[in-house]
Amino acid sequence: MNATVEPDPASAIQRWLASRDEKAAAWLFHAHRPQVLRTARAWGAPAWMEEDVVQEVFLRVFRALPRFEPCMPFAHWLAVIARNTCAKLRRHWCHRHKLSAGFANGAEELLKDVSGNQEAPDDRLIHKEQMTRFEHALAQLSERDRHLLAGHSTAQTPAQRVALHRARARLRKLFHQPGFPP
Repeated sequence: MNATVEPDPASAIQRWLASRDEKAAAWLFHAHRPQVLRTARAWGAPAWMEEDVVQEVFLRVFRALPRFEPCMPFAHWLAVIARNTCAKLRRHWCHRHKLSAGFANGAEELLKDVSGNQEAPDDRLIHKEQMTRFEHALAQLSERDRHLLAGHSTAQTPAQRVALHRARARLRKLFHQPGFPP
């Protein structure tokens, strides 16, 4: 798709706002896509996610265009939106990744705490005992704690993140408790 050449972003924005001119929107997108891609890469967006980040940034840009002040450079305004969007997406992606990985690999993390990287002839037996210990510790937690650890909660508010942290601490304490059944 060939985008028409616009003299500057301000005229393209005016044409988009006045008549929803798709050629003006396409020009804005194609002219500023490299800038958004650089920002996404700088914020550590995985290669498979770069196009999603670009799309999300431009969705936010087009929603916010009525609030754009022409006295400021469009590239700076776009950079702020791109940076904020990348930060939000990274927080969201990392948080979801930690939640699911935290539960799925929770036993493995606890096992590393206990056994380190030692190789012993009876590793399978030790691993089995520790998995049983982990399952018993998990069973001792409240339904809410198990729900948080399972990743069913997105834990987006500070209170939810604190609750998740405390649930992990309770699980760790139960797992390391002396005399706790293996």
